[in-house]
Amino acid sequence: MRSDVKKFNRWSTYRSKRDGTVKLDMQPYDEATDLADIDSFDYNKDRDLLLSDRDNSPQRLYEEISGYSGEDKIVGGFEVDINLYPYHVAYGSNCGGAIIDRKWVLTAGHCGKKPYIRVGSKYINQGRKVQVRRNFIHPNWSAKNKDHPFDYDFQLLELAEPLKFNENVQPVKVAHIEDMVIGKIVTVTGWGNTEENGPYSHVLRAVRVPIISKENCQHVPYPYFRGGLTSRMFCAGFAEGKKDACQGDSGGPAVAYDRLLGMVSFGYGCATPGSYGVYSKVAKVRPWIQEITGLSLD
Repeated sequence: MRSDVKKFNRWSTYRSKRDGTVKLDMQPYDEATDLADIDSFDYNKDRDLLLSDRDNSPQRLYEEISGYSGEDKIVGGFEVDINLYPYHVAYGSNCGGAIIDRKWVLTAGHCGKKPYIRVGSKYINQGRKVQVRRNFIHPNWSAKNKDHPFDYDFQLLELAEPLKFNENVQPVKVAHIEDMVIGKIVTVTGWGNTEENGPYSHVLRAVRVPIISKENCQHVPYPYFRGGLTSRMFCAGFAEGKKDACQGDSGGPAVAYDRLLGMVSFGYGCATPGSYGVYSKVAKVRPWIQEITGLSLD
């Protein structure tokens, strides 16, 4: 439901591990810059360390990163098999989530409280249904006078029974701050709309989009952007609007190199030129995840 603010839902074609194909989030991408996502750092002194003589302008990043993509839009991306993304779950009928342990799933706070998830199938309504025992929406999600309406857009789901891991059901590791790098390609999965205001997809889809600098994303002239993004958020996408998540992808995972970097939070339209998708930055709430779940994250 990505508050249209949008949900992510486009992907590249890879058939299955049995065919020797490689998961999209594990593909190398030499053009990614070494510039860290500025909001991953908490002090001005760290920002000074990121300055360089390299041309890191938004246009330069797009020219480097977009060469592989062709003209296919996210609203019509590619279907993928669940065994390539076995951490992806359906949360209710219009949100996604990511398995982080046998009894824990991470999703978006704005998805609200739903009674079940589905796991193990690329078809949204065919996965095994598992009941949710308790919902833990981040306590700051409902705080008054937040810096941004979508700040702290996180929710943990404690399952009523432990998952049985197999080829189609597996956890994903939680990212560290140092995993947040401008230009890094993240793979986003979901069952959301295949075009703005269009129908939901019944088959899981995936898309690859680059992380965009917060400074550039702040200048998007749409509601919820305009300088208000917080350090619990990061942006990804293309200025041309080639690829994006869409409604129905909310809470879906953004993953790179088998690490969960973000959850689909919001955006403006779907693949709207001049705009980007915004994700909740999971690395920023690692302490909260550990406190609630009792897990020791590596």
